[in-house]
Amino acid sequence: MSYRDALIKQFSPYTSVISTSGAVVVSPGYPDNVPSTKTQYTQVFRAPECQRAVLKFDDFGIEPRSARHKRCIFSFLEIRSDVSVPEGKIFCGEEIEKGTAFKSDKSELILHYMNGDYTKFGKENTHRGYNATFTTEAIPNCS
Repeated sequence: MSYRDALIKQFSPYTSVISTSGAVVVSPGYPDNVPSTKTQYTQVFRAPECQRAVLKFDDFGIEPRSARHKRCIFSFLEIRSDVSVPEGKIFCGEEIEKGTAFKSDKSELILHYMNGDYTKFGKENTHRGYNATFTTEAIPNCS
């Protein structure tokens, strides 16, 4: 493990690169509540050459969008279809339905998860998080 990877692991223990098709990924604490302390990490799903990464959600439930601001403020999951995409799609609440699959444009799909610190406000996180399965599929006409 490189020094950089060791630092990332120390400060963001849930950050990972996943390349095993069939791997099940869950948020910290799932299926019980997500931790009430600040949690932030990135998961990179990497498929082999000429394959795309596919992530199919079996469950998703985090802090909902703010009714007042209409955005995910305290907790969110950002999904990027490729490392070159500057911004991904942001999800919170129950916005990802069971069976929803996200596919990468090329070989990598990136998740960035952010959960705020509920303890600062004397609260407890009562949301379950997420559960998804990583697979790969062939990219048509790739050589």
